[in-house]
Amino acid sequence: MASQKTYSESEQIGEEGQRLVALAVTRLGHIWHDRRVDHGVDGEIELVDPLSRSVSNVHVLVQSKATTGRLSGETEGSFHFRLAAADVAYWRGGSNRVIVVCSRPKTGEIWWAPVERAEPPPPGGKSWRLDFDKHHDRLDADSIGRLLSWATGDLPGLEVSGRQRRAETLESNLLRIDDLPQEIFFAPTWKPNARELGPALRDRGYFRSDWILRGGVIYSFNRPDESGLKDFLDGGFETIDTVEWAQSKDIDTLSMFSDLLRQALLQQEHHKLRYHSGKRLFVFRSPRDDRDAVRLKVAPNKPGRTVFQRYYKDDESTEPKDCRHYAAAVRFVQTDVGWAAEINPTYHFTFDGYRDLPWGQDRVKGMKKLEKNPAVRGLVQFWADYLARPIELGEHDRLLLFGKLVTFGVEVGINDKDWQPPGYGDQASGQPDSDQQELWT
Repeated sequence: MASQKTYSESEQIGEEGQRLVALAVTRLGHIWHDRRVDHGVDGEIELVDPLSRSVSNVHVLVQSKATTGRLSGETEGSFHFRLAAADVAYWRGGSNRVIVVCSRPKTGEIWWAPVERAEPPPPGGKSWRLDFDKHHDRLDADSIGRLLSWATGDLPGLEVSGRQRRAETLESNLLRIDDLPQEIFFAPTWKPNARELGPALRDRGYFRSDWILRGGVIYSFNRPDESGLKDFLDGGFETIDTVEWAQSKDIDTLSMFSDLLRQALLQQEHHKLRYHSGKRLFVFRSPRDDRDAVRLKVAPNKPGRTVFQRYYKDDESTEPKDCRHYAAAVRFVQTDVGWAAEINPTYHFTFDGYRDLPWGQDRVKGMKKLEKNPAVRGLVQFWADYLARPIELGEHDRLLLFGKLVTFGVEVGINDKDWQPPGYGDQASGQPDSDQQELWT
């Protein structure tokens, strides 16, 4: 009896794997091309811009590996695949980028990884090793932006973005001002400038800072004739509706209004914040007692953060080294939704809670290098929560009442996970309530 041709199970699995790759690529909006002759490449992906739908003529070569069982070294979150040295040399020797796609057709699971990520064999070994992260390396809509960026990253003048046509809400660092004083009081003064008026007021026991002096005129949200300012007035006072300044189109008027808002904020937060005029920062004060740390609660349901920390050179805490303060540049700006405080969080370092540390800026730069987006976002949210904290957690007499961070709706967005390296989710989150790293607490 003549022997019959057969279709082996491994051939079927390989075919199912390639069809799964083709289906996944097509569903993601890109073009799949089969290879008629296979020399270590089963097919190729031609990338298409997700928004414009333009074909890029950028091709990514694909080697497909399918299985029905477990993958090598498979755990809940990872596995690896062994690559022949000859295949790696072939892939790396060409002009096109190559990815290895591993799949389990029966379950529909599919992952991808660039060949350039493969690790060479150890001494005496023969095969290369390519590690996969089962969550990060899925071939799906959550990773296609990363594939596009990787494939086009070194091609001059060409970028196929991972943007998707989907609605997103962007949260800004603009904290809305919900309520302002209704009037601005102004009166001429015989003091020529604030540098002379300020010390004179303090000499008479008046320490409020919610006023500005421009062109021989004092402006304040408080009646000048009922405060320490009255002794320096050159005549009576008048009023302006706050809305006139708030909605003005004149640059000089807007600048004065921004300065007056800053002074008002400094006054209502002076118990906990001081203003560093040289760096233009609001800085959390050091404690008046001997505490090494100040932890601040900004909402009843949140544990708060350490806004001041003293560090020592020795384990016995006998020789002080420096102090770290939470700080922020707060600038008041006019927006389409009204006035808002633009918050840019940072840090400030001192010797003893008062005197600036000369190399403090280097310390700040070092911390900034460690920060990732969740940490920065957490700091912005902390400052927003602090400035808008409930009455029971702050000053009762507030000239400025803050609301929530301004948000913007957009119709085009990207998936943040596209740009995160493997293992990113395992790092400390940097969320406002996280104490996993002292850097963020």
